[in-house]
Amino acid sequence: MADTVKSMTQENRISGQVRFGARDKAESQPGPRIVQIELKAPLRRIPAGSKSKSPFRFAATNEDEFLSLHGILNDHVLGAAHASFRMRHPGQRRRRSRAEKDHLSRFVDLHFPADADIDAILSKLRALPEVEQAVEVRGIVFAAIPTDPLIGTSDQEASDPATGLKFQWYVYRCGVDRAWARVSGQGVVIADVDAGFRLDHQDLAPNVEPAHVFNAVDGSKDVMAGDRDHGTAVLGIAAAASNKLGIAGIAFSAHLWAIEADAGSVPAPKWDPVANAIDWIMGENSDGRRVVINVEAQTPTLGNCEQNPAVQGAIHRAISNGFVVCVAAGNGGRDAGLADDGTAIMPTGSILVGATAYDPKANPRVAFGPQASNWGARVVVSAPGDPTNDVTCSASSPTAYRNDFGGTSSAAAKVAGVIALMLEANPQLTHNEVRSILVSTGSALKTDKPIGVFLNADAAVSAAFQSKNK
Repeated sequence: MADTVKSMTQENRISGQVRFGARDKAESQPGPRIVQIELKAPLRRIPAGSKSKSPFRFAATNEDEFLSLHGILNDHVLGAAHASFRMRHPGQRRRRSRAEKDHLSRFVDLHFPADADIDAILSKLRALPEVEQAVEVRGIVFAAIPTDPLIGTSDQEASDPATGLKFQWYVYRCGVDRAWARVSGQGVVIADVDAGFRLDHQDLAPNVEPAHVFNAVDGSKDVMAGDRDHGTAVLGIAAAASNKLGIAGIAFSAHLWAIEADAGSVPAPKWDPVANAIDWIMGENSDGRRVVINVEAQTPTLGNCEQNPAVQGAIHRAISNGFVVCVAAGNGGRDAGLADDGTAIMPTGSILVGATAYDPKANPRVAFGPQASNWGARVVVSAPGDPTNDVTCSASSPTAYRNDFGGTSSAAAKVAGVIALMLEANPQLTHNEVRSILVSTGSALKTDKPIGVFLNADAAVSAAFQSKNK
């Protein structure tokens, strides 16, 4: 494990602060301002050969002309308009119902010049009767963030003297060790929407399913183009295999799907990558297994990624179709219920996760530095996300580990793993039932800002078993 210590010191930084789009052009060539809208009525595309010269080549299926909408778009020099969702993902054969197509068609991304008056545009769009909501999309970044030798024995911080790596104290703080007496995540899938991955890591390769690896940006199966440090660390915490080599994930027998939604160094896609990543997961065949969708994204100002209407729509659809959706609340130290512009985010019903820091006895909110947990009434549950004490897998080599992965990304990975344990205990649980159990079994937190309840894996799994027997 010699490279483990080296990689740990080299990675003593905030991982994942990467915007969608070409990194080398981000500073010198500001891109367009993008507003994402949700219309109240389904849309149809206007054929390319039509007389319309407007970049907004959509019309309502009820033949409304959107005269006021076109006026606003013309006044503010709309440059382009694209559907937020793909109707067909590359390599995936899925027949969408008319109702599904109509729903997805209502989301559109509007591109305005870099110097556009976005506040005025949003105000005018939100006043239109045909517009359900309008939000500026400021991009997405990925948050900073058994008998295996690093499991440890207690919830107190300690290190392996040979490597300097921490032991998995969080396993014991959340009662996961007690839950392991009954479940390990077997027969459940954790689908991680993230920045990038190193899937040949010795603790991940046994559980990753290559057939369910996808790049939501370019439609390929290359998921190493973005920040692979982040996704590798998340998968390690959620479901690293128990193989006596390094760590054990919370749900160490769960299967892993890796979905990249970070554009890396390629141009940003026309569609919403996070929303389409969730949509792609819904079209995959899980062979009857329950799927936990773990969304590891935040806005560039570290806000809740759920503020994007297309992401909201994707989460709503996933929940209504039987998926359990867990979302990292973000690390901006702000109210997770408010968008970047201060407006209220429409509720999604997701399991929004906050982060706590290490303390010998208490579980304080991570409230310092660039990994300060977002907070508020919207946060459902919190778990450890300590920036210096949460050991997990490192992408620096197939055998490396790291100590410095924290924030709500680390916390959400733990919650996603516990949800997988719950679904093994009772595969019939709905998303809302899982959410309710996490709340009812979690312990109260005394923190400076509200971040839900503290994760209790043992109690949650027990409640899942009990609900199965009713």
